[in-house]
Amino acid sequence: MRCCERLRKLINRKSTIVFVMVAVSFFSLFHYRSNPKALKIGATAPDIALESMDGEKLNLYDIKKPVMLVFFNTNTFLSGGMYTQLFLKNMPYLKSIDKINKARLIIITDGDQRKAIIREKLSDSRYKILENNVYSSNNKQAQTEYGLSIWPHFFLIDSNKQIIYAAKVPSVEIVDGILDRSQ
Repeated sequence: MRCCERLRKLINRKSTIVFVMVAVSFFSLFHYRSNPKALKIGATAPDIALESMDGEKLNLYDIKKPVMLVFFNTNTFLSGGMYTQLFLKNMPYLKSIDKINKARLIIITDGDQRKAIIREKLSDSRYKILENNVYSSNNKQAQTEYGLSIWPHFFLIDSNKQIIYAAKVPSVEIVDGILDRSQ
């Protein structure tokens, strides 16, 4: 009987309301971070104007081979540093795919798109691996067109500009398998 009384005291009206509020908050945060409005597989990838750090200007549609498009966040304070670390762990592999010409790696960083600011971010030893694949763009427009509520996010786009894989953080095995099957 004492157990039931303790349980009844534990589960009173106030604690139930607090529990529900906390649960709804966590669900909302998880839902928001999962990018529920992000473009899905099969959608046509919107064109994006890009500029390399060396001044090369191109559009996404100018690239005739598959594209690995990365929306990469560098502002990790209270905003997904875990995902950033997972991306950085996968980056050598994604760069190797780019190097052997299977797909082009395009990285768009968050925040200010002035080249001096992007170069300053790349000078941070954590982000050195991103060099030679970072492009400036109208990232707010790209974020809207790709349906992203929060970064990072990854899209694999085929040569016909169709999204063939999308994820918060890519599985290198899935990316490799898709690219092998599409060649």
